[in-house]
Amino acid sequence: MLRPGGVTREDIETVLGRPLAAPSAHPVRVPGQHPSHYAPRARVVLVEPEKVVVEAELAQQLRHRVGVFLPPGAAAAAVKTHATVTVPGSPAAYARGLYGFLRELDQAGCDLIIASLPAEQGLGTAIANRLRRAAGPRPGE
Repeated sequence: MLRPGGVTREDIETVLGRPLAAPSAHPVRVPGQHPSHYAPRARVVLVEPEKVVVEAELAQQLRHRVGVFLPPGAAAAAVKTHATVTVPGSPAAYARGLYGFLRELDQAGCDLIIASLPAEQGLGTAIANRLRRAAGPRPGE
Protein backbone atom coordinates (compact mmCIF):
# COMPACT_ATOMS: atom_id res chain seq x y z
CA MET A 1 0.00 0.00 0.00
CA LEU A 2 1.33 3.42 -0.95
CA ARG A 3 1.51 6.09 1.69
CA PRO A 4 0.44 9.66 0.89
CA GLY A 5 3.14 11.47 -1.08
CA GLY A 6 4.26 8.50 -3.16
CA VAL A 7 7.28 6.26 -3.27
CA THR A 8 10.70 7.67 -2.37
CA ARG A 9 14.14 6.69 -3.62
CA GLU A 10 14.79 5.13 -0.21
CA ASP A 11 11.62 3.00 -0.52
CA ILE A 12 12.79 1.61 -3.87
CA GLU A 13 16.29 0.91 -2.55
CA THR A 14 14.81 -0.95 0.43
CA VAL A 15 12.72 -3.16 -1.84
CA LEU A 16 15.66 -3.79 -4.20
CA GLY A 17 18.07 -4.40 -1.35
CA ARG A 18 20.67 -2.19 -3.01
CA PRO A 19 21.25 1.47 -3.92
CA LEU A 20 19.91 2.79 -7.19
CA ALA A 21 22.45 3.61 -9.87
CA ALA A 22 23.64 7.21 -10.06
CA PRO A 23 22.03 9.31 -12.80
CA SER A 24 23.81 9.27 -16.16
CA ALA A 25 25.96 12.25 -17.11
CA HIS A 26 24.63 11.98 -20.67
CA PRO A 27 21.68 14.15 -21.68
CA VAL A 28 18.33 12.40 -21.50
CA ARG A 29 15.85 13.35 -24.17
CA VAL A 30 12.51 12.86 -22.44
CA PRO A 31 9.88 15.38 -21.31
CA GLY A 32 10.69 17.16 -18.06
CA GLN A 33 14.45 16.64 -18.23
CA HIS A 34 15.51 20.10 -19.46
CA PRO A 35 17.48 21.87 -16.70
CA SER A 36 14.89 24.66 -16.49
CA HIS A 37 11.77 22.61 -17.21
CA TYR A 38 10.12 23.63 -13.95
CA ALA A 39 11.12 27.29 -14.10
CA PRO A 40 8.57 30.02 -13.41
CA ARG A 41 8.83 33.40 -15.18
CA ALA A 42 10.42 34.87 -12.03
CA ARG A 43 14.09 34.07 -11.45
CA VAL A 44 14.56 31.64 -8.55
CA VAL A 45 17.48 32.06 -6.15
CA LEU A 46 18.30 29.27 -3.69
CA VAL A 47 19.82 30.21 -0.33
CA GLU A 48 20.39 28.59 3.06
CA PRO A 49 17.16 28.49 5.13
CA GLU A 50 18.49 30.94 7.71
CA LYS A 51 19.31 33.46 4.94
CA VAL A 52 15.91 33.60 3.24
CA VAL A 53 14.70 36.70 5.11
CA VAL A 54 17.99 38.62 4.76
CA GLU A 55 18.28 37.84 1.04
CA ALA A 56 14.66 38.86 0.47
CA GLU A 57 15.24 42.19 2.19
CA LEU A 58 18.41 42.84 0.16
CA ALA A 59 16.54 42.06 -3.07
CA GLN A 60 13.71 44.41 -2.02
CA GLN A 61 16.29 47.18 -1.54
CA LEU A 62 17.46 46.53 -5.11
CA ARG A 63 13.86 47.15 -6.20
CA HIS A 64 12.98 43.56 -7.09
CA ARG A 65 9.39 42.40 -6.71
CA VAL A 66 10.38 39.60 -4.33
CA GLY A 67 8.47 36.43 -3.66
CA VAL A 68 9.61 34.21 -0.81
CA PHE A 69 9.21 30.56 0.02
CA LEU A 70 9.27 31.03 3.79
CA PRO A 71 10.62 27.85 5.45
CA PRO A 72 8.52 26.10 8.11
CA GLY A 73 9.17 27.63 11.51
CA ALA A 74 10.09 30.99 10.01
CA ALA A 75 6.45 31.97 9.50
CA ALA A 76 6.61 34.37 12.42
CA ALA A 77 9.51 36.26 10.84
CA ALA A 78 8.52 39.71 9.68
CA VAL A 79 9.74 39.81 6.10
CA LYS A 80 8.98 42.65 3.72
CA THR A 81 8.21 41.12 0.34
CA HIS A 82 5.92 41.53 -2.61
CA ALA A 83 4.42 38.08 -1.89
CA THR A 84 5.10 35.20 0.49
CA VAL A 85 4.32 31.50 0.50
CA THR A 86 4.80 29.70 3.80
CA VAL A 87 6.16 26.27 2.89
CA PRO A 88 4.21 23.40 4.48
CA GLY A 89 6.03 21.43 7.16
CA SER A 90 4.94 18.17 5.52
CA PRO A 91 7.15 17.12 2.60
CA ALA A 92 4.12 15.51 0.93
CA ALA A 93 2.13 18.77 1.12
CA TYR A 94 5.15 20.73 -0.12
CA ALA A 95 5.63 18.35 -3.07
CA ARG A 96 1.92 18.53 -3.98
CA GLY A 97 1.89 22.33 -3.80
CA LEU A 98 5.28 23.24 -5.28
CA TYR A 99 4.19 24.15 -8.80
CA GLY A 100 1.14 25.96 -7.48
CA PHE A 101 3.38 28.00 -5.16
CA LEU A 102 5.64 28.96 -8.08
CA ARG A 103 2.62 29.93 -10.21
CA GLU A 104 1.14 31.91 -7.30
CA LEU A 105 4.29 34.03 -7.00
CA ASP A 106 4.45 34.49 -10.78
CA GLN A 107 0.81 35.60 -10.85
CA ALA A 108 1.51 38.02 -7.99
CA GLY A 109 4.00 39.77 -10.29
CA CYS A 110 7.22 38.69 -8.59
CA ASP A 111 10.37 38.95 -10.67
CA LEU A 112 12.55 37.14 -8.12
CA ILE A 113 11.77 34.19 -5.85
CA ILE A 114 13.97 33.46 -2.82
CA ALA A 115 13.77 29.85 -1.60
CA SER A 116 15.81 27.31 0.32
CA LEU A 117 16.24 23.61 -0.36
CA PRO A 118 14.57 21.11 1.97
CA ALA A 119 16.57 18.32 3.61
CA GLU A 120 17.46 15.89 0.83
CA GLN A 121 15.89 12.70 2.06
CA GLY A 122 12.66 11.08 0.97
CA LEU A 123 10.43 13.53 -0.89
CA GLY A 124 12.85 16.33 0.02
CA THR A 125 15.17 14.95 -2.66
CA ALA A 126 12.50 15.34 -5.35
CA ILE A 127 11.50 18.80 -4.11
CA ALA A 128 15.15 19.93 -4.10
CA ASN A 129 15.55 18.61 -7.66
CA ARG A 130 12.52 20.59 -8.86
CA LEU A 131 13.71 23.75 -7.09
CA ARG A 132 17.16 23.41 -8.69
CA ARG A 133 15.48 23.08 -12.08
CA ALA A 134 13.36 26.14 -11.35
CA ALA A 135 16.55 28.03 -10.49
CA GLY A 136 18.47 26.61 -13.48
CA PRO A 137 19.63 28.45 -16.56
CA ARG A 138 16.98 29.42 -19.06
CA PRO A 139 17.23 28.72 -22.76
CA GLY A 140 19.37 31.45 -24.29
CA GLU A 141 21.22 32.25 -21.05
